[in-house]
Amino acid sequence: MKQVIYILFFLIGGVSLAQVDFTANASRNKIAINERLRIEFKMNVDGDNFTPPNFVGFQVVAGPSQAVSQSWINGASSMSKSYTYVLKPGKTGTLSIQQAVMTYQGNEYKTIPQIINVTGAVETPKGPDDQSISADDSIHLIAEVSNENPYLNEAIRVVYKIYVSNQTGVTGWNELDSPKYRDFWSQNIDNRNRQVQNGTYLGEPYRYLVLREAVLYPQKTGKLEIEPLTLDVQVQIPTNRKDFFGRPYMTTANKTVSAGKREINVKNLPALGRPASFTGAVGDFDFKVETDRALLDAGESLTASISVTGSGNLKLMELPKLKAPQSLEVYDPERKNNVRTNIYGMSGSITDRYTVVPQYGGKYVLPPVEFSYFDPKKEQYFTENSSEMLLVVEGDAPTTAGANSVIESAKDGKNIIQNNAQFVFIKIDTELKDQTKSYFFNSTSYWAILGGSFLLLPLILLLRSQQEKRGSDVVGNRVRTANRLSKRYLSKAKKNLGNHELFYISLEKSLHNYLKSKLHIQTGDMSKDKVDELLSQKGGALPTRKEFGELLASCEFARYTPSSEATMKDDYEKAGRVLNEMDKQLKK
Repeated sequence: MKQVIYILFFLIGGVSLAQVDFTANASRNKIAINERLRIEFKMNVDGDNFTPPNFVGFQVVAGPSQAVSQSWINGASSMSKSYTYVLKPGKTGTLSIQQAVMTYQGNEYKTIPQIINVTGAVETPKGPDDQSISADDSIHLIAEVSNENPYLNEAIRVVYKIYVSNQTGVTGWNELDSPKYRDFWSQNIDNRNRQVQNGTYLGEPYRYLVLREAVLYPQKTGKLEIEPLTLDVQVQIPTNRKDFFGRPYMTTANKTVSAGKREINVKNLPALGRPASFTGAVGDFDFKVETDRALLDAGESLTASISVTGSGNLKLMELPKLKAPQSLEVYDPERKNNVRTNIYGMSGSITDRYTVVPQYGGKYVLPPVEFSYFDPKKEQYFTENSSEMLLVVEGDAPTTAGANSVIESAKDGKNIIQNNAQFVFIKIDTELKDQTKSYFFNSTSYWAILGGSFLLLPLILLLRSQQEKRGSDVVGNRVRTANRLSKRYLSKAKKNLGNHELFYISLEKSLHNYLKSKLHIQTGDMSKDKVDELLSQKGGALPTRKEFGELLASCEFARYTPSSEATMKDDYEKAGRVLNEMDKQLKK
């Protein structure tokens, strides 16, 4: 009897040891649309062929994070194996996480489906209760504004920086919303040499990268808003698992960060002390008026220039007008801009060039030109005046005044001409025209055109023959068309940088048309092995063929996974380089 009892206890213990547990545990069964949850699939055996559910209605933002543990207690061993995902719901309502599947010793095991209720967005979203929420505190997007209380038309700088903690990393980002500068004149500053730098954020050590820089000139007074820059960032964050050397394994999570709206309070320019000649120039300037010469003949022209040099709103200001006596014919000015814009604002010069033509001999006085501007640093107006300029005009225009007679503007605004040139409009030179009619027929031009037509006839026939021959070359036309389409689609891919779907469609069409033109095959025959074999027969080197195959694979892979703008730019540059090298290697 005792032996039977021992055997029963042994069998019961063996059954209990062989029991397999495979469970699914969600961190919460009720979340908001802007929150995340963690789900863990855990087994107490070393199962194989783990297959997660499709997660319909959810987006996987991190995982799978795998963990394995094994222990021995009083001679008995136990083990645990788990796969963890972080999910983001895609819609509200009742969603179901279906069964996960694994096999152990030839038997198949499934978890129980999990029901999740998804509500509307909440003001303060919560993350999943595991270490992956550290992404919320490790990535920060900041908009630094040089001056939040500028004057009207005073330059301000906006610098967008992304701060990343030293315990995490960033693999890429996608721009969700671009900043909008309503009521500002704006210009983005090209920052091609972006480098990661060390700095601090809220007193903690961080690394940061300058993403974008812009210079703004407010065009309205009062409170103006700068719309935020928003990014979807792929963040590498540590998990609870560590490698042999004690370093944590990293997992990838998505984090949406925004620089937030920035409010700029724009002050109006002071009315006290504003000169009558002020036309909106704000900055620090030098003013100059000059002519290219002071002595000329009647009927000749001279150039008078009004120039402003310095730093400020050069492209947005108005220059004062040149005033001249009515006896001088003054044409509308030609504007010449030599303005550079960097992160500190506009600098350089602008010039209005007037063409002046005197009609009569004598002496003319160009009155002074006044220019006023406001210096925001010194917070006061400044006025500069040019000196009077004397023009001496010599010529045969009739005059009874002496050599020292001056033509100038009177106080009432009328020009007084101190000579007797009232009959100057009468022409004294004649231009006679032959009234005898000439005929084109039998003229030199007639025979030249007729002879030239006979000489051009053989050339026209030769060109037509070559055109017909080329039109009958079906294969050659197909190759030339494919080559032309390859270049066109490659150019179209460059224009679509930033648009994931259109970029890779254009790039794939460019590569296929290139193969059509070089290998004389159709799209349906373009298998990987056949393309590589034909390129090898044509003389393509192995590294170049390998890179060409990688480009085709990238286009195929891009249909199913998103790519960053940096990845698209790398693929475009790689395509141009590979096609250029392939052209050099392939035999004609």
